[in-house]
Amino acid sequence: MSAAPRSYSTQKVAERLGVSIQTVQRWVDAGHLRAWKTLGGHRRIDADSAEQLFKAKTSARGASGAEALRVLVVDDNADDREILAHLVTQAVPDAQLTLADNGFGGLVSIGQWQPHVLITDLVMPHMDGLEMLRHLTRITGVAPRHIVAVTSHSADELARRGPLPAGVALVTKPIARQAFIDWLQEAQRQEAARALSA
Repeated sequence: MSAAPRSYSTQKVAERLGVSIQTVQRWVDAGHLRAWKTLGGHRRIDADSAEQLFKAKTSARGASGAEALRVLVVDDNADDREILAHLVTQAVPDAQLTLADNGFGGLVSIGQWQPHVLITDLVMPHMDGLEMLRHLTRITGVAPRHIVAVTSHSADELARRGPLPAGVALVTKPIARQAFIDWLQEAQRQEAARALSA
């Protein structure tokens, strides 16, 4: 009987690369990682395939002197999350990206992952983006340095919900693609400069 091929769990690959489990699953679906499912329905990532990505991440960090930009997208609408994720990868192809579908999940990801950039919808179930941002202002040293709130609501509707915390940029849907990409690339430049001066 032959030995089982070397492999990693999806969770282990996500942890090693600093991305969400959903991102690893998308990479498998897109053919960037080789994988299979066990009889129990669990996905296993081919070890050689995963280790090539681990090495690429280490090499990229060593070459640039700074780690990849970490970006968290929080939006309850799956289509909008995918659009925002696509814009992030267009603007910063080597960004590490993770996703959440409400403010509570966003806060958990921020605490665990400490992203450089937060992109959040404002109106969501359970805990909306505005409430999440207000929580962040009360927690010292945790909030990402670059935050943009996106919404399809009018200025009057937003005014009834109360002001955004200081330093949070506001972008209305549908998003102006180039302006959004420029904002992300500027955030990347600022983080790279910060890393070089550290």
